[in-house]
Amino acid sequence: MKKIKFIVLCLTLIMVPFLSSCIDNEGSSSSSWDFSQCATVNQSYLGGGITLVTDNGLNLTLTNPSYLKFKDGTYPTRIIGYYKLADGEVLKDGKTSYNVTIVSASVIVTKDFNQKSDTLKNSYNLTSIDAFYIANNYITVSLSFPYVNGKNVSFDMYKQKVGNDTLYVTLNYSNGGSTGTAYYQAEQIPYSFKMPTYIDNIQPKNDSIWVKISAKSTYETIVKSARCKYEY
Repeated sequence: MKKIKFIVLCLTLIMVPFLSSCIDNEGSSSSSWDFSQCATVNQSYLGGGITLVTDNGLNLTLTNPSYLKFKDGTYPTRIIGYYKLADGEVLKDGKTSYNVTIVSASVIVTKDFNQKSDTLKNSYNLTSIDAFYIANNYITVSLSFPYVNGKNVSFDMYKQKVGNDTLYVTLNYSNGGSTGTAYYQAEQIPYSFKMPTYIDNIQPKNDSIWVKISAKSTYETIVKSARCKYEY
């Protein structure tokens, strides 16, 4: 078994480190994995096993949890994973728990809401928000954007206002963006932002709320909405 390596691609220099496969020949071809999903990594408080909860509600017990361990002994918060079902496991409607082996995974950059939005100095333009959804108490976006090579790219999300059952948030492109004609283009890069535990003045309907996101793009303000459970 090979040691886990971080594959440094041109884009991962500024964003997400990719983990190479430690169980097959450097790949994640469809013949080596059974399904792929974004997931939140959970570690037992007693220092026990690592489990995953996927964004579509599956509970995964890993046969190779050390695959996700960083050199400092910690684990990522969120990943995109490619999974191989353990022997005897079959995907079935209504079944939500599986034993799996991670074939390949990449880390999703995860942040809390920014509580000091007035201190953000930059607001660069995105190209597009290619996906936007809420699961596992995280707002996940897939972003395409121009960036300057060699600069650290970062995004922030903050509460704009609350109206009835809707939380209005802003996605800010805070660092690494381009204002000129010389730039590189990133496509469909995922980022996750932790939903606030409690939202002042929100008025849920049927234990759920709307989250409406806005962000600057080159030609217009991008606006998207998603509904999620809110039972506080």
